[in-house]
Amino acid sequence: MKIMANKKIKGGDLMMFIGGKSIALATSHTLTISGETQDTSNKDEGGGKWAASEVSNLSWSGQSENLFSATGNAGMTYEALFDAMIKMEPVDMVFGLKKETTDNVGDTGWTATAGSATNTQYIGKAAITSLELNAPNGEYATFTVQFTGVGALTAKKA
Repeated sequence: MKIMANKKIKGGDLMMFIGGKSIALATSHTLTISGETQDTSNKDEGGGKWAASEVSNLSWSGQSENLFSATGNAGMTYEALFDAMIKMEPVDMVFGLKKETTDNVGDTGWTATAGSATNTQYIGKAAITSLELNAPNGEYATFTVQFTGVGALTAKKA
């Protein structure tokens, strides 16, 4: 196996895509994978002095922080996410690198690259569990959307 140097990825290149579209005007994306533990402490191991546990259940969630826009469709807007949320159905989510190498988004938004040996995509279905719109005086309006995974999150390389 050929050894390759680690390559840093800038946050602006790693994005969250919902239904194949990037989330418009994103400033930050977060993907969290968590493990729920079960206590396995007993008197026979370690004399009962140390707590022990094992992971019994996995879950995942995502979050995106964004500037608010009332116009345009280059990516998923607050309005599009609102419509998806009130349908109360899971959405397809991909967390991965954007395909485009330009600095400015095109007319239809960013698109996700395909998974490859050097580019992993994290893919799953998620429920939109929170959509918060913030309009501070004298500043740009923002919104935050939160997702909870529905089933497994998979890593796709190729």
